[in-house]
Amino acid sequence: MENIEERPNRTAFAGKFKSRHNDVDFEDKETRYGALSEDYDRLGRYEESGKALSGVFEKHRWIASMFEALRKNSDLDPISWMADNGIDITEALSDDTYRKGIADRIAAWQKSQVDGAAKSKETEENLNRSAEALASLGLSTEENTKMWNYFFEEVVAPVLAGEVSTETWKMVQKAMNYDTDIASASEQSAMKARNEKIRNRTQQAPEEIPPTLSQGGEARNTGGKKGKGFFSDLV
Repeated sequence: MENIEERPNRTAFAGKFKSRHNDVDFEDKETRYGALSEDYDRLGRYEESGKALSGVFEKHRWIASMFEALRKNSDLDPISWMADNGIDITEALSDDTYRKGIADRIAAWQKSQVDGAAKSKETEENLNRSAEALASLGLSTEENTKMWNYFFEEVVAPVLAGEVSTETWKMVQKAMNYDTDIASASEQSAMKARNEKIRNRTQQAPEEIPPTLSQGGEARNTGGKKGKGFFSDLV
């Protein structure tokens, strides 16, 4: 019987891999390496943020201590924790300049909350008006939903993210040139109608115009024929 080489580390790693990536075939090298690459990138981001946080904790040891206490008890009151650890915030607030700065910061925060609430209400009202404008097109409920979702997912969201595609720019270009295009089309249509009318007139047979008296005399004398007189045609 052939001996199968035991690879305990590979077996252990395969188990951990499958627990994290249960939708990836571990034996498929390409997909496995893809998942490992994503894990590696994620680990790099964690390490970067961890180093930054460690720098803050190193500079402010009391914050690190308070975070550790909060980790153990998420219901802990930070102010009470500071008092328990000898941090007297009343002494800091006894300084008029410092106290005024804190009061100004609190006032700014409160204003931002009020402004945020007002902005949210304004946005909600604007969205309602936008929905009414869309409904005025007379489309079905399904068509309204599709157009609404397309506009916000394919236009608004990318624009807010700073990603404007060529298709979006073309759409804006068409919208800006719409009035000009309509005016130009109307002018061309009117010109075409005028040209057609003139062409029809020129193609019609010209009406016979009665000759003048002098032209009539010349016409009767053409070819050396003797005129028959005015009343000859009545005979």
